[in-house]
Amino acid sequence: MPAKSVPAPREADIIWLCRRLASALHGGTSILSALDTLKAEAPGSLHSHLSAMRRRAASGDCMGRGLAELGVPAFVWGAILGGEVTGTLASALPHLADRLELEQDLMALPHTRLHAYALAFGRLGLMIGLHVPMLTALESAADSLPDPRAKRDLFAALRDVRTGADLSDALRRRCPSLPDLTIDMIRDAERERRLPDALPIIADYLLDAAGEAKPHRKKQEV
Repeated sequence: MPAKSVPAPREADIIWLCRRLASALHGGTSILSALDTLKAEAPGSLHSHLSAMRRRAASGDCMGRGLAELGVPAFVWGAILGGEVTGTLASALPHLADRLELEQDLMALPHTRLHAYALAFGRLGLMIGLHVPMLTALESAADSLPDPRAKRDLFAALRDVRTGADLSDALRRRCPSLPDLTIDMIRDAERERRLPDALPIIADYLLDAAGEAKPHRKKQEV
């Protein structure tokens, strides 16, 4: 549960954090020095989060874990954690910022069930592209979706994947609102081991199926 005394940061603040931290790391600054610099510049809503990240980093842990209980969406801290574990944090952070900017546009669209699945698959593609384990990635992607039925069905699919089912088979059983073509696309991507690249395309397909205009996707987005 999020800590009640720490307000959840605005999405725009998290985007700022991702881009500024990526810039510092690309410049060769250490994580601890970068976090100290960012805290001096950051909006007040991020101070507690930066402090929690620094405490974790200073102890030799992954700083993404410091965000887990502070109101930050699971897929955000999961992506940061994935970047840390794989040693790709400096490149992962801009991808995460792009994802968050895209979600700002998506949240302005009508919250249909297919729209919620599009959000989930975009998040899932980002995280497994950073080598976040499928079970963790799927749970994080489903968390905080705007449609409660889509969220419930994805958590049911997660239970099937946890017992050994392929993602496509679990989605076919548990998510009756998903078009058959979506399931087939996911199954083919699983067989060809290209899920991280395929899932954002599948998310766009779902938006088309829902009759919604797709926001512009930046080229560097996972």
